[in-house]
Amino acid sequence: MADRQESVRFRYSGWRVSVHENGAEPNGPDWQREFSSLLSKMENPDIILKHDHRAEVGTFVIGDVRYVIKKFTQQNTRLWFRLTSVFFSALGEIACRNALEMDADGIYTTRPVLLMQQTHNRMVTSSWLVYRFIDGQFLTRDNAQDIVAFVKNMHHAGWVHRDPHPGNFIRTSNGIATIDPIKARHSRSRYLRAYDVVLMEHDIPSAPDIYGREDLGIWFFTAKIGHTLLKLYRALKYLLRRPFRTGSFLKPGE
Repeated sequence: MADRQESVRFRYSGWRVSVHENGAEPNGPDWQREFSSLLSKMENPDIILKHDHRAEVGTFVIGDVRYVIKKFTQQNTRLWFRLTSVFFSALGEIACRNALEMDADGIYTTRPVLLMQQTHNRMVTSSWLVYRFIDGQFLTRDNAQDIVAFVKNMHHAGWVHRDPHPGNFIRTSNGIATIDPIKARHSRSRYLRAYDVVLMEHDIPSAPDIYGREDLGIWFFTAKIGHTLLKLYRALKYLLRRPFRTGSFLKPGE
């Protein structure tokens, strides 16, 4: 059955909402008529699952259905993301598109219900993604076989994960799912596949052996070198920026 999608613009609030649901009306409120109360629920989630400089993730309930809302904090705090949204997809759009395309390719992930974006002067200043809560158990490094097998299946389907740490996978009654697909990309690059394994190796030292070193070949060592250089670059960038941070020129006690 084809996905249902509609776009609704709330003129006076500046919000544009895209509704996604598999073949039927969302089991929730009338999005147009009850937008104010819906927005209030989203602004004040019942439970906060994560809150950092990149995103805020929380849950709320409508009727008997629990939803997860992810607010991409960087979209309204980083000028770069706002400026580029004039020409390219905003963070919520990327996550929404990845989730829908991965699901179509048979990769179990979160299914979007609402993509909500607020614009100002053509720039996306707020980008939120709402999806149904997936009940399950988060995986840990003890589930190494399952995590590596899931990522390898993604590779066979033409995707790379790009953030395959254990906390991004959950075991459900329908199998294992990945819950944060924003960094995922369509790619059959052997380097990027090997890079996924390098990232997994941080939490799962046995990841290269489980994946199969013969499948990785020389690309694994190339990816390790690339990862080391990237870490050095980030460390250098931090050191160069550190003197310009607020208060860094003050002596203790001043």
